[in-house]
Amino acid sequence: MNLSRHWAAAAAGLCFSAGVWAADPVVLLEVGGVKVTDQDVIAAIPPGTPDAQRAQMLQSAQGVTQTAKNLAARRLLAQEAQKNGLAAQPMVKARQKLADEKVLSDARLVQFEAEHAPNAKAVDDYARAEYKANPKAFTQPEETRVRHILIEGDTPESRDKAEKLLAQIKGGADFAKLATDNSQDPGSAAKGGDLGFAPSSRYVPEFGKAMDELKNKGDVSGLVQTKFGWHILKLEERRPSRVVPYEEVADKLKADATKRLVTDKRLAMTNGLIKDAKINEDAVKALGAAAPAKKK
Repeated sequence: MNLSRHWAAAAAGLCFSAGVWAADPVVLLEVGGVKVTDQDVIAAIPPGTPDAQRAQMLQSAQGVTQTAKNLAARRLLAQEAQKNGLAAQPMVKARQKLADEKVLSDARLVQFEAEHAPNAKAVDDYARAEYKANPKAFTQPEETRVRHILIEGDTPESRDKAEKLLAQIKGGADFAKLATDNSQDPGSAAKGGDLGFAPSSRYVPEFGKAMDELKNKGDVSGLVQTKFGWHILKLEERRPSRVVPYEEVADKLKADATKRLVTDKRLAMTNGLIKDAKINEDAVKALGAAAPAKKK
């Protein structure tokens, strides 16, 4: 089977399907008499890993190679442990049993979640209920779009330069061009000083206060001093506070709803399995008493 096609199927989230596992495994690494195959690497990915993350892992040649090396080292160490009689030790046996049970229980949980995936209506209903119950979480504050010119420093020379630029602006010079030619803010100078929309609280207090004081489109501030230097601001636009429509956040809400609904069903199932458990409290206390005390 073509290896790239094999991994493409795995990356698409099909790595546990009968079709992929029916294929002959492809050896990726061989050392010391042990082999590591593509299916070993795929099986090493934790169950429940999102498809996009799984694909990213499998598409990284460096990552796949390192995983194969780690698995080879683990396999060789396991062989040495067998030869040295470690597999017969009670603690090792107990841990091996727990490891086997974890693999099987994880597989059952994946199967259970697939069997109990909520339908589209249940997901949408849950998402809309969350949206209605938390209006503050979906309220955007007022946002302001300004341009600015920054002259760095706290010297007479830097202030003098900023004052001259302000005088040019008041005389009718193009703010955006002056910003491109003179501003020392590398993030906005190339965009004519445009900072885009943001709440004033995002900026240092002196800058945010100056933003709030601009009233009308086109208004220009005086010189504003911050820890970065001297600023001149120009108001471009204000966007009032608003409640974000459900449609704009529906995808994230539905993803969260799907996860929550599945988690709730899984917890109900696992809690149901142990609801009649009888706890030997004396044995629990005895276990704690027998534990070595922590050194002070």
